[in-house]
Amino acid sequence: MHEALMKTIEAKMEAADLLPIKKQAELSTRILKERLELVLPWAMEKSGMDFWIIAARENCKDPILKTLYPWDMYDSRRIGILAFHRNKENGVIRKMVIGSYSPEMESIYERVQGTNESVWEAIGRIVKECSPSKIALNRSLIDGFCDGLSSTMYEQLKDALGENAAKLCDGEPLTVRWLQRISPMEKETMKTLVNITHDIVNYSFSKQFIKVGETTTTDIEWFMRDVINRLGFLYWFGPDIDLQRKGSNVSRMFNEVILPGDLIHCDVGINGIYVQLHTDMQWVAYILKDGETEAPKEFEDLLAKGNRLQDIVRENIRVCATGNDAFFNSINTAEAEGIKPMIYTHPVGTFGHGSGPRIGQYGKQEFIPGAGERPIEDKTCYALELNVSDNIKLWDDQLVFMYLEEDICKDGTVDFLDGRQEKLMLI
Repeated sequence: MHEALMKTIEAKMEAADLLPIKKQAELSTRILKERLELVLPWAMEKSGMDFWIIAARENCKDPILKTLYPWDMYDSRRIGILAFHRNKENGVIRKMVIGSYSPEMESIYERVQGTNESVWEAIGRIVKECSPSKIALNRSLIDGFCDGLSSTMYEQLKDALGENAAKLCDGEPLTVRWLQRISPMEKETMKTLVNITHDIVNYSFSKQFIKVGETTTTDIEWFMRDVINRLGFLYWFGPDIDLQRKGSNVSRMFNEVILPGDLIHCDVGINGIYVQLHTDMQWVAYILKDGETEAPKEFEDLLAKGNRLQDIVRENIRVCATGNDAFFNSINTAEAEGIKPMIYTHPVGTFGHGSGPRIGQYGKQEFIPGAGERPIEDKTCYALELNVSDNIKLWDDQLVFMYLEEDICKDGTVDFLDGRQEKLMLI
């Protein structure tokens, strides 16, 4: 199956320790240790939480555990508890495991459960010994990945902690930061993953795969799934392939045979088995008509407006304090320049629709309470997701959308992880 493509991508993955799967597992352990060393102290200090409890039962796993458990601990066995205590005087964090554990955890976490102690007795004792001021739990009204503590476990924890249960609080200020910030190793790995995603799009949106008049948008979706699956990776949505066509009042047509003159669009993202990172991107291609050697100028001009909107949002992510500030500043600047914008940019990384400030929302171009009010922090990746639209004279003034999405990173500057689309792909 398209062996040249597979060999090219596999070579990049091998160089980045993403293949074979054993290398990816080893990389994930290195990343976890780096995150516990660099990200967790910052997140706990910034949030004002000096103790964090993650408790889960087998087959009811807290989503955050995949960022804290090593590769050989896929799920809790019976009951598993992780506990982190930050010493306020020196900033040192004690990393503890109670209950189920794995061989890989031995070099990461301290086992603190006594021989004859239950998990509940152990956590009660440890909290009493550490005497923290604020104990973070994974509860949130906004994001599911910060809301992983079951109601049953919550009641059991309160009973186990006794008088210290009064110190329990929703840990969203901590959990958001833990999930949002990427480490240096993660950033380098993200660059490779984004580059690979671009490779998949470039090949799928080419005459090497598409046979105009025969291939359907659904054929491309399944081809992308096959490629991602063969690489040993996952797709966290779709992939979705749609098109716009002259004379149609539907802006995203699915399961259509691709014809000359169509504007086709993809939305695709991949994630690893052990490396907990996601990509998310959208590119656009034009299907040449007989005699055409380039896309109509109106379409290229619309793409240029999309690129300009990307630059406006990037600049506001760099200078603004919150997601809502970046959204409104970007919208106002774009409209003043004659652009018809829609912005729905979101953090990406450990989750696809990731943790941190949201900058607009699809179909809801307004102030976003909660997630939109979160501060913009450094060392955060975003899916720069947006669209621009215009009435195209060549298509009898039909409203046409240019849907674009690229992965970027705010790390001082706000840069693309692997470039962006600046010309329409031609087929």
